[in-house]
Amino acid sequence: MMPENAWWILPLVVLLTAGLCLVLIPLARRTGWHDHPGERRVHESVTPLTGGPAMLIAFAVVLAGSLPQNRFLQGLAAGGLLLFLTGLFDDRRHIPAPVRFLLQIVACAIMIHWADVRLDDFDQLFTGSVLSLGWLSVPITVFCALGVINAFNLIDGMDGLGGSILLVAAAGMALFAGMEGLQQMLSLLLVLMASVLGFLLLNARFPWNRKARLFMGNSGSMMLGFILAWCFIALGNDHNESGQRAFMPMTAVWLFAVPLLDTTTQIWRRWRAGLSPFDADQKHLHHAFLRAGYSTGEAWLNITLLAAVLGGFGVLLDISGLPEYLSFWIFLAFAFGYYFYIRHSWEKQRFLGRSFLYNEPKT
Repeated sequence: MMPENAWWILPLVVLLTAGLCLVLIPLARRTGWHDHPGERRVHESVTPLTGGPAMLIAFAVVLAGSLPQNRFLQGLAAGGLLLFLTGLFDDRRHIPAPVRFLLQIVACAIMIHWADVRLDDFDQLFTGSVLSLGWLSVPITVFCALGVINAFNLIDGMDGLGGSILLVAAAGMALFAGMEGLQQMLSLLLVLMASVLGFLLLNARFPWNRKARLFMGNSGSMMLGFILAWCFIALGNDHNESGQRAFMPMTAVWLFAVPLLDTTTQIWRRWRAGLSPFDADQKHLHHAFLRAGYSTGEAWLNITLLAAVLGGFGVLLDISGLPEYLSFWIFLAFAFGYYFYIRHSWEKQRFLGRSFLYNEPKT
């Protein structure tokens, strides 16, 4: 892990990731390693998919020295590398959804077996009593991890969005890791955030980027989703260096609220329409912003702010000491409100007081 008090490493990780992103772009041009515009895409030009490899290399350079003595990091490296390679192949030649899920399950099994990380309970999720999972611990752990991995992959559909969502979630977890004195987990999360920030310097709609210069690709989104999932699980239960949970399991839901709400809404809508939940379309939250006339930069900023507000609210609920079941019922009420508003928006072709455009706006 990052040596204690060696915060100077973090700016170097940012610069290293950004530099690797730039260095790998010519390779993408020579090999055809691009994402092409299409009917279900937001971008309008061929874009390199080198963000994932750049973040992996930067992440590995800093953390490789800690692998021999850290089983959590070993499992994270093995499972994350498997999903990175899965996504890398999927970026070039489409992998069927069942095969992707199978490989994701294998990666999760590595974490559970090798690192001994899993969900033993959901704390006081529904009432004042602890909801123990018993023999369902492993399958529910895998289900939750798959949910985070695939929700993160689906939310990464617009310039800057996936990276910004990760920063919000990782920042919340880093806060709790710091408060609980979990130095190893804190170092891991800070290095993760630094590598993603280096990528965002070339991916998000900052003044120096008229459009994204590169994407993270499925290689990056599956790898990052995997890391997020297992950090949530380790900190939300007692399978971490302190042996005590750092936050309520529901706090992880708040920190990851936007991808979860967007994904579950889309799956439910597709199921009601008799469609496969794995079919791609243009009815995600960011598509609603774009169809309502917001620019890509405005949509990115608004969704990131929404994620930060919801994550911050979940952090406040946790720190205040309120029972977890109150956090659960508040989130459930918000989720229903979100679903009905989004459904109403697509039915009425209006979002946030603006009528939908017939075509995606030029940005």
